[in-house]
Amino acid sequence: MEKTKFSGIFMDWVMTFAVVAVLAAICNVVGYEGGFLESLPGLLIFACISLAGLTVKHFIPGELPAVAYISIIGMLVAMPFSPISAFVIYWAGKVSLMATVTPILAYAGVIVGRDWKEFAKIGWKGIFVSVLVIFGTFLISGGIAQILGMIL
Repeated sequence: MEKTKFSGIFMDWVMTFAVVAVLAAICNVVGYEGGFLESLPGLLIFACISLAGLTVKHFIPGELPAVAYISIIGMLVAMPFSPISAFVIYWAGKVSLMATVTPILAYAGVIVGRDWKEFAKIGWKGIFVSVLVIFGTFLISGGIAQILGMIL
C-alpha cells in the first residue's frame, strides 16, 4: 500500500486511540475511583500495543484478524521473559477493564462508515440521538452486569 495512505490510516488510529485513552481515563476516575494521571500510562501502553497489532495486520497478508496480532503482542510484552513485563503489568493494573470497554463500545456504536467525518455529517440531532442510545445501552448493560454480579 502507498506510504501516504498508510500514514493517513495510522494517524486515524492514533487519533482514535488518543480519544479512547482519555475517555477511558475519565471512566476509570468516575466509575472505578482510579487516578486520572495514574491510569494514563497503562492506557498508553494499551494504545501502543493496539497500534503495533494494527500495523502488523496492515503489512502481513492473510485472513488473521487484527485482534489476534494485538493479543499476541500484548502477551509477548507481558510475559516474564520480556524486559518490559514488570512495567507493562504494573501500569496495566492501574486501569479498570470496564473503564476501557465503555469508550471503545461507545466509539464502535457511534461511528458511521468507520470515519468521524461521516459521523459529523449526521448533524446535531443525529449526534444527540446517538448519545442517548449510547447512554441507554451503557446504563442497561451496566444494570444487567450488576444484577448478574450479585446473583453469581
